[in-house]
Amino acid sequence: MSNFIIRTESITKQVRTADYDLTILNDISLQVEVGQSVAIIGPSGAGKSTLLGLLAGLDTPTTGKIWLGEHDITATNEEGRAAIRAQMVGFVFQTFQLLGSLTALENVSLPMELSGQSDARSKAIEYLDKVGLSNRTSHYPKQLSGGEQQRVALARAFACSPKILFADEPTGNLDQATGKKISDLLFELNQQSDTTLVLVTHEQRLAERCESIITIDDGQLVSHVYSAPSVETSTAKAESAA
Repeated sequence: MSNFIIRTESITKQVRTADYDLTILNDISLQVEVGQSVAIIGPSGAGKSTLLGLLAGLDTPTTGKIWLGEHDITATNEEGRAAIRAQMVGFVFQTFQLLGSLTALENVSLPMELSGQSDARSKAIEYLDKVGLSNRTSHYPKQLSGGEQQRVALARAFACSPKILFADEPTGNLDQATGKKISDLLFELNQQSDTTLVLVTHEQRLAERCESIITIDDGQLVSHVYSAPSVETSTAKAESAA
């Protein structure tokens, strides 16, 4: 069995404008190993978020193939992709994507309840405790700071035990100090769960904490560099394994 949890084969994404087909991504082939942390970097407008959406099955390429595990997500319809996402994928977005009418506890437990998990509430409480919000379970998003809302989003993502976590600028709406705390928590939870992490970021320091860095520019894959993560991530991994 392949040790790659994500594989793409010559994916291209085009959108039709009034006058011509605009190519957003062109001939992208890459592989991500099980349990690896990967950063996707590049200038604004390079196609990073488009690539993330394709890898997560939120959109479909114009040409090419994408596999999540053994699933060819380009060979199925939206219903099939949704089923694969529910089975394998978690998300953390820059804008938190919390439901304002639900408490922190309800936001975390809802996806598990929808998938039929009987222990959704207890698992939600466990993960809110992991992110330091055990005293904020009954608070609504508007009663939480930006950093606290992102911690709720992290708890929601990891509580579902995804095989792959996709994060799109997870610290982009936070100040530097809060962003550092959130990135620390992201990698800590990721190491505890052995989830594959794929994140889009403009922050070089955050990218350097990953085990490989994919650089996209003008819709092209410029490089896919494998390297040792930064010292702080390596230390966290050692502590997690101890």
